[in-house]
Amino acid sequence: MVKSFALLAVFTSVVAAANAPIREVTSDAAVVSGMPVPAFSKGYIYWAGLEPLRIYTADGHPQPHISTPNGRVEAIAADTDGTLALAWTSETTGGIDLHDPSGALVKTVQTGRYRPTHLSFAEDHSLWCLGWQVDASNAHMPDKADYMIIRRILADGQLAGAYLARSLFPRGLEPGAESWQQSNRITVSHNGVGLWVYSGMYGAKTEWVELDLNGNLTGRWRLDQFVNDLRVAFTSDGHVFVYHRDLDGRNPGVHTLDRASSTWQMVQSAPTGYLVSADGEALIFADFGLGPIHLRWYQHP
Repeated sequence: MVKSFALLAVFTSVVAAANAPIREVTSDAAVVSGMPVPAFSKGYIYWAGLEPLRIYTADGHPQPHISTPNGRVEAIAADTDGTLALAWTSETTGGIDLHDPSGALVKTVQTGRYRPTHLSFAEDHSLWCLGWQVDASNAHMPDKADYMIIRRILADGQLAGAYLARSLFPRGLEPGAESWQQSNRITVSHNGVGLWVYSGMYGAKTEWVELDLNGNLTGRWRLDQFVNDLRVAFTSDGHVFVYHRDLDGRNPGVHTLDRASSTWQMVQSAPTGYLVSADGEALIFADFGLGPIHLRWYQHP
């Protein structure tokens, strides 16, 4: 009996260690009553779109002042060297502002009819963009002609490639259409690019799409079964996780993609909290309530 208790104690300590966070941050960013849920990127927290732009770094402090761009900020992305990219759109054009760690504007990349709405830096410091393109004759409507929904921009601001044709997706919402305060619509890993995109007539119809670093399509998986409170995180070593709740808003769960069987498998003993992002090979969960936002980093299963 004593031996059994000893083995149980060892097992319990191993499980507790496996579920222990590897990093914790209580951010200066806080939620108050009536405030929308912020967006997240590699531990950064930000409010954009309908809110005045506010950005908090992964260590929990406010980002140094950033000048207001020439349009509505859609998304941000942080690079390992401290560069911050802001995607913005206006009534007439789109663009991406690049800021150094001090917040100073370094470069503006004009994108014209292509409206960048989601961003992610690669390890080579190139910037990958997910977005949509407006029609040449009506800037309020999607392009009638086919177009590529992905752009890759080099560190010097030059366009390096355009990938993934709109025509590969069904009629309905534009796959990369703006989605205010949505996180992780595009993430670049060591070996590929992951996309969480619209794929149908309304917002609950989505899919997970993967490209290699040359922009070639490598896989597609429907996410229609996850319809409530869905969030997606893609780790740098290529694992994808989805967080969701039941239709009644209860029973949060985390699934991971088994590419061999093309199925989504339940993650047992997932950390508590709300999955908001990936940072390298770690998953970040947040505790939501009124007051400061607390983030916990966990090594993924």
